[in-house]
Amino acid sequence: MCTQVSSFAVCAPCAERQWRGTSGTAAGCSGPSRTEAPGRGPAGAPHFGAGRAEPRRGRRGACVRVGFAARSRRALRVGLLGLGLAGLSATGGESMYQPQHPGNRLDGIEVVSAEGAVFRLRATRAATGLLALKVDAPLVLVSAQGAEAKLRQGWDGTLGYSHYGLEVAFATAGEATVTLRSIPPPDKPVPNTDAELAAFRTAYAARPSRFPENAAEFARWQTTYRQKLAGLLMGGGLPQRVPLEPKMLETKDYPKFTLRRLEYRSQADRTNIALLSLPKGVARAPLLVALHGHENDWGDAAEKAYTPGNNDDFCAYFAERGWAVLQPATMNHTLQHPTWTLQGEWSWDAMTAVDYAAALPEVDMQRVAVCGLSTGAHLAMNLLALDDRVKAGVVGCILSTWHHYRRFRVPPHCDCGIMQQISSQLEQCDWAALAAPKPVQFQHGRQDNALCPGADPAKLDLKWNIGVMPPEEYATTFDEVRRAWRLTGAPDGTETHFHDGPHSVNNPAAFEWLSQWVK
Repeated sequence: MCTQVSSFAVCAPCAERQWRGTSGTAAGCSGPSRTEAPGRGPAGAPHFGAGRAEPRRGRRGACVRVGFAARSRRALRVGLLGLGLAGLSATGGESMYQPQHPGNRLDGIEVVSAEGAVFRLRATRAATGLLALKVDAPLVLVSAQGAEAKLRQGWDGTLGYSHYGLEVAFATAGEATVTLRSIPPPDKPVPNTDAELAAFRTAYAARPSRFPENAAEFARWQTTYRQKLAGLLMGGGLPQRVPLEPKMLETKDYPKFTLRRLEYRSQADRTNIALLSLPKGVARAPLLVALHGHENDWGDAAEKAYTPGNNDDFCAYFAERGWAVLQPATMNHTLQHPTWTLQGEWSWDAMTAVDYAAALPEVDMQRVAVCGLSTGAHLAMNLLALDDRVKAGVVGCILSTWHHYRRFRVPPHCDCGIMQQISSQLEQCDWAALAAPKPVQFQHGRQDNALCPGADPAKLDLKWNIGVMPPEEYATTFDEVRRAWRLTGAPDGTETHFHDGPHSVNNPAAFEWLSQWVK
């Protein structure tokens, strides 16, 4: 069974067959392949999940083709070619095994040796176990002798950023040898071809989540898919609210606003931190929910975002111009609830943080907007889809296609597991369509080589990204986004704003957009 779960992941025999253009799967593999995807990056670099320390706190599945990929083997082979799968090589040197990781499960299993990517294991009885592995490149499972084995992603919050879980199962007592390989980056960016674009467009038009052409049917589709999105993210659906029990931790004075740091309860067994700025001299201020991604503090709200010059200084920009700005902590990469997702936990944390602001007389809850960057922009899309109090939004540097996500290498990129969790049931343009008719501006920075359509491939860091999105691919997805707003009678309610910056929000454009709609 082709059960490898990683970026662009397939089992090694299938990968080599598809790279060589051979149809079908390798002998002994009974299932198709599955791709996985990215997340976000550090200050000054348009890379997902790059260069960040582990968070302060803390799905696996057999391979199935994602969305249109099931109907586009030719496009898949092009992506695999760019990954250099013909040059798969075992990782040597320091072991990727993390013996002290709390996620290890080795009851009845001994790790005899873990040299590079070769693991010798011994079981005293029939047993199953898991080894936590930390790597900086995608992995594939090459062979397992003496036991069954498979890889699963751990960056979905179950193990941590850049972690895999190596699952092993012994039928009886005995020894086993498991060999893995890392996927090296290509020597040069993978070019886009007309054939690949044509295959993408054909498959995109036939995607399972495509919304209807009729306005009434589209409204019913939105209701169904909003419930589906909540179910996929949040363990079956939106949970019951609990008393917030807010605790004021600190108050600071800035020239144009005061800044509160507070702790609140988002679920019965979960608390979170948030920052809230309140403008001086404004009786009832509009509220901006500000959501950062991997580019800022993991597992905390970033006070530095309220100072100009930070990656997420849209907080400062709005706070200095008369808005209340609420920034809940995000990016804690330890999943607390096994049936949830990281995005689900972060999104619900944000929605319950809005509950706190709603009780304040200084906040005008008829004027609420959201702005997010990178993974925080995905969270903004969730709030726009699931929270009726949020009237408008800016989605910064994230709207893409799952097809483009195959141009990322995960790890070192981090998608927090979201591609595996929702891509087979919801394409990104359809995810965005759940916000219609709310006014939403989608932004892209032309210096964001990872995500901006038409970026310069020569500027890619090939360890992270193997290619750029062609403008025609983005045009195809945004045509669908515009179609959603037309169906709701709001054709002017969405736009893509391209700016000349990197992976960042263009603050003046965001402020102008939201001020226009949130009055």
